[in-house]
Amino acid sequence: MATISVAGIGSGLDVNGILEQIVEAERAPTENRLNIKEATLQAELSAFGILKGSVSSFQSALSSLKSSSSFSSTDVNVSNTDVLSATSTSIADAGSYSVEVKSLAQSHTLASISFAELDDVIGSGTLNFSFGTTDYDPGTEFDPLDLTLPNPDDDTYTSFTKNTERSDESIVIDNTNNTVTGIRDAINDADIGISASIVDDGSGYRLLITSDQQGQDNSLEISVTDSDLNDTDAAGLSLLAFNSAATNVQQTQAAQDAEVTINGLSVTRESNTVVGAIPGITLNLKAADIGNPVQLSITNQNVSATETNITNFVNAFNEMSASFSGLTAYGGEAGTNGALLGDTTARNIIQQTRRELGGIIDNGGSFNSLSSIGITTNRDGTLDLDSDKLSQALEDDFDSVAQLFYASGNTSDSEVLFQSSTSATLEGTYQVSISALATQGKISGSGVSGPIDITGANDSFTFLIDGISTGTVSINQASYADLDVLAQEIENRINETNSIQGAGISVSVTYTGSEFEISSSTYGSDSKISVVSQNATLGFAGGETSTDGSDVVGTIGGLAATGSGRFLTATGDASGLKLEITGNTIGGRGNVTFSRGLASKLDALLSEFQAADGQLSAKTNSITEQIEDITQQRTDLLERVAEIEARYRKQFTALDVLMAQLTATSDFLQQQLDGLPQINQSK
Repeated sequence: MATISVAGIGSGLDVNGILEQIVEAERAPTENRLNIKEATLQAELSAFGILKGSVSSFQSALSSLKSSSSFSSTDVNVSNTDVLSATSTSIADAGSYSVEVKSLAQSHTLASISFAELDDVIGSGTLNFSFGTTDYDPGTEFDPLDLTLPNPDDDTYTSFTKNTERSDESIVIDNTNNTVTGIRDAINDADIGISASIVDDGSGYRLLITSDQQGQDNSLEISVTDSDLNDTDAAGLSLLAFNSAATNVQQTQAAQDAEVTINGLSVTRESNTVVGAIPGITLNLKAADIGNPVQLSITNQNVSATETNITNFVNAFNEMSASFSGLTAYGGEAGTNGALLGDTTARNIIQQTRRELGGIIDNGGSFNSLSSIGITTNRDGTLDLDSDKLSQALEDDFDSVAQLFYASGNTSDSEVLFQSSTSATLEGTYQVSISALATQGKISGSGVSGPIDITGANDSFTFLIDGISTGTVSINQASYADLDVLAQEIENRINETNSIQGAGISVSVTYTGSEFEISSSTYGSDSKISVVSQNATLGFAGGETSTDGSDVVGTIGGLAATGSGRFLTATGDASGLKLEITGNTIGGRGNVTFSRGLASKLDALLSEFQAADGQLSAKTNSITEQIEDITQQRTDLLERVAEIEARYRKQFTALDVLMAQLTATSDFLQQQLDGLPQINQSK
């Protein structure tokens, strides 16, 4: 049988109230201590979050100073922006160019005859499209006021050379799409590099068919498989034929390459965007202006941008310094202390950063410290910038100011050029020695002599230049008594090909007195030239001598370096240091002094602070672990208090039972005593 009891019913005591006071006395001191500790830790964690943000912001300000490309920004000025505009990248070198726009690139456009209604049926069958170069003379110039077809006897379709890089396309025309509108939509929906539109020229609706790509190698040839079994007549679907057998549409715009001359060198492109002709420069052609060259000037060393970047660097550090100062400040007896007062991690970070800022950069230049360019340290640890002194320093020696910030290498040999480094490259001075220079790939034809007549039978050839096909190259047909002139013609035609220009390479061609020699502009084991399509007249008929290029061989800092073309990459302490070896000297080539640069050093230091095992991460991880431990301590406290309450409740319950038993015994005895007979005593 279950026993029902209520705390205090036997003893008459307020057991629940007593237990609450006992439990509170056990819990309160520990809980208050944990609350205070957690609040302190949370404040520290929040403070370190603020510090990490300020460190990250300061590091972001370094991004515009830690690499050479940040200082080699270029400005491009064009004398006539109605003819062309230009943009640049950091690889562009300063210089001036005379650019004459002789023609703009055009897309091939063909126009049908006029139709009275949009739903007029043209015909059915298959339209076959090919892309390539069309040799076509319309006979009479297209007159927009007279849109009748040219006289078939007046035009001349000489030939069509397929563009092997583009595939043929076909569109089936049936009774669902054989109208003017239907054929337009069928061409557009096919998405095959051709666009169609309809124009009302006043006499009716004409279907315009246009190649989506500009350039003479993207013109259209249209052949028709007509359901009326006649593929060339002026009826049915063959009304849209444009090929050597039938020119039933009108060429309203011939396919054409853009042509410009740059300092007298002819350059062609399939589009009006010319990339790579001038390294780092993109020309956007707007209008042809023959005989009126546009002057294009490229200037480096953007002083204004550099001043802005350095100012931002100073401001970003001062903001970071203010964060550290505020969070580690002593508020005095009546003030409020910073959340990180006395914290060694915060103190170490700001001290190491300030120590780096005050360092000397041994780069061999005119300026080797921040103070030398007008940046000094105030009493409170912030930086002060003298803008006038900075401007003067940039004007006096821009390169030296730049090299104060980014990793650089200064060489004693002007023909040994510093290219780059890695985080593994240690600062120092390293000797450079070259045992073999890089060479270029070249090919020499068998003996030829002048004069040479170039005709349609011998005007073409194909080479592989550094593995890139020139495609079929055609030189101007003429009689060349001076073979140096012919060599220049061969060079120009190869260098003008789209594939060679697109790859950013070129060749030089010379006549040695008995043979033509073609050399690649690149150096190293990947530099090579071979014949694909022979030309016996020029001496390239299978017996020519081909020599592949070779890589530079040498040492940096006394250790063998890795050669690739003219570039030599160091090992050992200088690991990752990359130099370009030019000139013709074998043996000792002086030395290179490598400096990491202030911004580069600071960036590495700040990255180290924020790394997974860095000081900031270690500190915040430690605080987070302590907060998690407090959570566990709270759980343990609740369990311990619950055990104490249970133990006391058990003891009070036992007391209640005992008190109830004693009360019951007392009551029984009282009843027995009350039942005893009364004895009268006489006095």
